[in-house]
Amino acid sequence: MHTKNASYGAAYTLNRTGSFKRRAPFLIGAALLLPMHAQAQTTSPEPTPAAKTEAADIVVTATRIARDGYTAPTPTTVVGQEFVQQRAMVNIGDALNAVPAFRAAVSPNAGGIGNTGAFLADLRGLGSVRTLVLLDRARMPQTIIPGVTTSAGTTDLNVIPTVLIKTSDVVTGGASAAYGSDAVAGVINFQIDDRFVGLKGSAQYSQTRYNDAKDKFATLAYGTKFAGGRGHLVIGGEYNDDGGTAYYNTARAWGREAWGSQTITNRPAGTANTIVGPNGGYFGTATSGGLILTAGALKGLAFVPTASGGVTTTTFSPGLSNMTSSLDFFTPAALAANAAAGINNLNTQQLRPAQIRYNVMGKLTFDVNDNITAYVEPLYSNVKTTGIIIIRRDGAGAGPALNIAKDNAYLAQALTPAQLALVPAGGLSIGYSGQDFGPSVRSIQNELIRVQTGLKGQFGDKWKWDASYLFGQNTSHVAISNTFKTANFRNALDAVSVGGQIVCRNAAAVAAGCVPINILGKANVSAAAASYILGTSTGSGKTGLHDLSANIQGEPFSTWAGPVSIGVGAEYRRESVRLNTDALSQSSGWLTGTGAALPTVSQTVKEAYVETIVPLLRDASFAKKLDFNGAARVTDYSTSGRVTTWKAGLTWEPVDGLLFRSTRSRDIRAPNLIELYTPQTQSLPLPTDPRRGVAAPTNTAGFIVGGNTGLKPEISITQTAGVSWQPSFLRNLRLSVDYYDIRIEGAITSTSTQGVVNNCFIGGTYTGNSWCSLISFANNDPVAGQMTGVRGVTANVASFKTRGLDIQATYRQSLEEIGLHGNLTANMMATHVMSFWSSTDISTLFPNGIDRAGQTGASFGGPAGLPKWLINTSLDYEVGRFGANANIRYVSPSRQNNGLFGPDQAGYDPNLTTSISNNNIPAVAYVDIGMRYSFGADKQYTVFFNINNLFDRDPPLPANGSAYYDLMGRTFKGGARFRF
Repeated sequence: MHTKNASYGAAYTLNRTGSFKRRAPFLIGAALLLPMHAQAQTTSPEPTPAAKTEAADIVVTATRIARDGYTAPTPTTVVGQEFVQQRAMVNIGDALNAVPAFRAAVSPNAGGIGNTGAFLADLRGLGSVRTLVLLDRARMPQTIIPGVTTSAGTTDLNVIPTVLIKTSDVVTGGASAAYGSDAVAGVINFQIDDRFVGLKGSAQYSQTRYNDAKDKFATLAYGTKFAGGRGHLVIGGEYNDDGGTAYYNTARAWGREAWGSQTITNRPAGTANTIVGPNGGYFGTATSGGLILTAGALKGLAFVPTASGGVTTTTFSPGLSNMTSSLDFFTPAALAANAAAGINNLNTQQLRPAQIRYNVMGKLTFDVNDNITAYVEPLYSNVKTTGIIIIRRDGAGAGPALNIAKDNAYLAQALTPAQLALVPAGGLSIGYSGQDFGPSVRSIQNELIRVQTGLKGQFGDKWKWDASYLFGQNTSHVAISNTFKTANFRNALDAVSVGGQIVCRNAAAVAAGCVPINILGKANVSAAAASYILGTSTGSGKTGLHDLSANIQGEPFSTWAGPVSIGVGAEYRRESVRLNTDALSQSSGWLTGTGAALPTVSQTVKEAYVETIVPLLRDASFAKKLDFNGAARVTDYSTSGRVTTWKAGLTWEPVDGLLFRSTRSRDIRAPNLIELYTPQTQSLPLPTDPRRGVAAPTNTAGFIVGGNTGLKPEISITQTAGVSWQPSFLRNLRLSVDYYDIRIEGAITSTSTQGVVNNCFIGGTYTGNSWCSLISFANNDPVAGQMTGVRGVTANVASFKTRGLDIQATYRQSLEEIGLHGNLTANMMATHVMSFWSSTDISTLFPNGIDRAGQTGASFGGPAGLPKWLINTSLDYEVGRFGANANIRYVSPSRQNNGLFGPDQAGYDPNLTTSISNNNIPAVAYVDIGMRYSFGADKQYTVFFNINNLFDRDPPLPANGSAYYDLMGRTFKGGARFRF
């Protein structure tokens, strides 16, 4: 990794005399001038032309105004192609997650039941909807997956092919004034290598030491000039096939330990409310053959199969909660006894879904004349992800227990006459985990089509312009197989004997094809019965994008300190969303469906901006350079109104190599179409009113959940201040430290109707805060009036605050200068989170909320946290044809949950609900290494071998759904690359 000047694909550079010099095609998109930044790549021995700041023009591509990167107020991190290659990465999302400012909460590597396989960029942990993703500075169509709310308003990075990406530029700060809405946390711009000439490709294979996550990856790209150099064509594609991992996490020792974190209400005295420990990934109130939960003499009997194919009962050895917790902790003796008795109550845990994807991208440019260039840039992507969602868990955290009637024909076969006599008249309540049926499996096929075309050119000596049109469409098809038809399953379960034949009790169900089933002991289901109770829920989602933009920039005049640069532009876009789902999903008739349907909805957006750089001083006694940088943008949404954003910054270079910078900006995120238009439905059960003596709510019609067409854009204020230094006595060293402070008000969020009530009434007292605006009272009396309605809808009621430091250091040394051989590059990137606060944490116990900085636990509800320190250090050495690299990623000590207290913390009391048995997560460091060897006359062939997680470090436990810790273990990668 090394630090160099910002590069974002600008068409022109500013040469040493201050005049514009044409260098590369100017690309379309919103912009912000960028400063010196860290490039997250280990470079070859020779600097690239943009890195040779002493002798070459400086290319700045993250702005409408091309200027020297050192003069810009906002730091930018650049992830280069060489970094991706040296780490043998197959997805650009993996490369971005090496930048400490990102939280990898939604990625194939994060584990978790229901993992969609998507790669969503989440800067600062503020949510992926607040990070704007651009390709060559133009927008991408949004991703939408039926039944998956986390994807709405985001871009899946799986669709970006790595083979043609020259750099991935990350602006870590508010940038809405220059780039447009959604850039609250920052911007990612993927820049295409559209000047590539030749043929290049690669093929590699990887797998873990546990013989899973087998990954095949291949790329191919071609570029050529034609028509005497007036035209240029580049095209590239990639194919990736990852086999994922098994449904049960038993291949790894830590997985077999089945760590869990559970709240135990019926716990022994002196035991914390939340337990963290091994043997906690087992169902405490359900088994694969059925567990009797009904109070009485039969409680705790589990149905198990006999060797002869029959069914009998055995005593279930309970966990710590004694059959009151859906997931529970078991002693080794209890687990052994249950296993010996034929009882299976292990929960599923898939670490990575299977995924196949292929992407193709190209760009054709043609110089119409010396001043006008036409271009077209198509992209096609197809990604299919297959993973499990949930296993049937009746009475164990995913629905009520099953009721087996006393006269059930199969019950009579499973119980002795004496036992049957003890069955209450109302039947038995059975906890059932459906391991015999297996989990529901979701397949997501995501297809993206994007085409951008336009003209760009120049006039005069100092002016350039561009105009473009972009079409984008993202279509997802979802199929959830092996899922239960809820009503049919209940009908088939209710089996009785009629005339010596076992049939479904419900006559109407029989007429509709009901076939009885027996789940006791071991599921006995005929093909006809399986067809009746099981099926595949389906859905599709489609988003559309039409975008027109035009920009002009130049230098209209000069001041005493140099030329003033200005850029202006306008944009018009139309966004649309549609969701289609099957009828049973719409009526919640599946155990796992694809959610509600949504007819086509759309919004239009009109934007206009102005950006300027004004030099204030040059070669003064106290300032070699002093520049002002400002931008303003007016955006008009057809759905949520007009809003203004702005940015103002200063850069001060008192002496060569030392730069101080500061920026303050007002940024926005507009509500996306899902937040606006998700259908509203009634919410049951009704919430509990915490006020004593006030009548409980009764008006069910007034209690709703869903979207909200009255949403307004979120508003944030971002302040940054930093310093970058390239000492004159050590020119190969570059350092930077930047402070950030982001505050978001009116943030869009949603919660249940009970959550709204709890957030309004802190400690049972009406607060009058923004949550209270979602509650209506009889006679408008919040003190004594009955609740007549609660809107658990998306609303502008939340706020976020975070602040911290980004630290970067790069050192590049030719060892020839000290009498050795080769070249050495070292790079360190670190993010220190000082605080991370959300108003959604405000509660009776925490009226001032919770600071989630220093929290990385993965198995708790509520907002996710961020480590206080995340440090990524890399070292690369190259000599002749051989190269080697090492990378160390460090995650500082953290807490499982900053809203809980462990025995070593002040405030710990095992009698309180805030107690946890162990709240500590130790520091973790992962070491990755790589080696490469190039051969051929021009080193056009390279073979490479990499090992990730060299020491096979286990993640801190419990570890499902982790944003920061490696779940795969030691992984081997090998392959070859070529380039002509």
